[in-house]
Order: sequence, then structure tokens, then C-alpha cells
Amino acid sequence: MPIISERDRATIAQMFEENLVEPVGLVYFTIPKSRLYVPGRQECETCDDVQGLLEEITEISDKLTLEVHNLQHEPDVAKRYGVDRVPALLLGPDDRRIRYYGAPAGYEFSALLQDIQMISSGEVLLEPGTRDALAAIAEPVHLQVFVTPT
Repeated sequence: MPIISERDRATIAQMFEENLVEPVGLVYFTIPKSRLYVPGRQECETCDDVQGLLEEITEISDKLTLEVHNLQHEPDVAKRYGVDRVPALLLGPDDRRIRYYGAPAGYEFSALLQDIQMISSGEVLLEPGTRDALAAIAEPVHLQVFVTPT
């Protein structure tokens, strides 16, 4: 059963058709659900649903690709990307990755779609004053935004 409705899929397809310029790769880390309970094994309740959502999104445009990795079976890949928890979604070039931890649901879904378009077009939607202030920062900054469901 699809996660994205046909109406929303059509809206997203039109949005992507109008705004995607360059290809965008999505890198996803998961721990798939097991039918067998193993004590001490890390479980991820939302990983399969998030992967399904990402598969649906990437099916909408041929400019999107999805690379899926199992955190437990590919620790070397996870270490290379600096991922230590799931679900984890990475967008954009290696040097400027946007990361989503958890399910991109609710308001985060629209932010995800905007981020994909921004990365594809190379355009950042910031006011000139904000761009000037950011350009004045001399050292790298690690910025995290935490969202809780309401």
C-alpha cells in the first residue's frame, strides 16, 4: 500500500519537474525489522516505513537515486559517513550533507522535499543579510535542529 497518495504524488511530480536541475542522491541507513526476536539486537520501529517513503519519492523523478545501507552489516560505510544511529538519511554532496535522523513525517516531509529541490538547483533560500553573516563565520559550525512530534 502506497504511503504517498496519488494526488500528493502528482503534486510532488510537478514540483520536481519544475525545480529539479541536477541529480540528487539520497543515502539511507537502516536496520530492517527481523521476524525473529533476538535479545540485545538493536531494533528500528520506523526504518522500514521510512525506506518505503524514500523509495516512493525517488520513483517520482529520474533525477533522484536512493542508496540503502544496513547499519549493522555495513559498519565501515556507516563510519565513512559518520552515521551511528537509524533511521538516518543523508542528502547532498559529501562536503555539505543535510542529515535527517528519524522519520521525515509531518512538517519534516515538506522540509525534505524543499531540501531535495534546493540541493538539485544549488540555490539557497536565504536573505542577503543572512548570507553575509554566514560568510563571516571563519570556522565550521555543527548545527542541529531537534523536532518533537506534537
